Amino acid sequence: MTMKYFAMIGGRQYGPMSLDDMPKEGVRPDTYVWCKGMDDWMQASDVPDICRYFRQRLSGTLPSQISSGYVDSNRKKALAEEEQEQLLNQLPPMAREYVRRSGIKLSKENFRQDHPQFPKALPIILYIICLIIIVIGFLLR
Repeated sequence: MTMKYFAMIGGRQYGPMSLDDMPKEGVRPDTYVWCKGMDDWMQASDVPDICRYFRQRLSGTLPSQISSGYVDSNRKKALAEEEQEQLLNQLPPMAREYVRRSGIKLSKENFRQDHPQFPKALPIILYIICLIIIVIGFLLR
């Protein structure tokens, strides 16, 4: 009987999955995994069976079962949720809660910098104006 593993990817739990399913689901050496008989979640690189499987796979003794451009739909969903969380973290805390409750999906276009920026020379111009006012103040005494 093959072991069935669960993995934490993008803050969500996936599984059960076999060793052969792990690459398709996006399991990496630093991904936390768990299976029946384990006391707690461990990084995949610390689980002997998983480590051995990936080592054999890298050495070419196991055929690759994923095409070069293939990404599982669960993995795509996890990546999209991770991107949403990163975009939400750019908002002020009160706005984050509002957006979460509203169900609005953010995109990178929402964060474009369309508003005009201060010219880089503005502090220098203000400094010169202040100096002129001070000099005029001394001259008028």
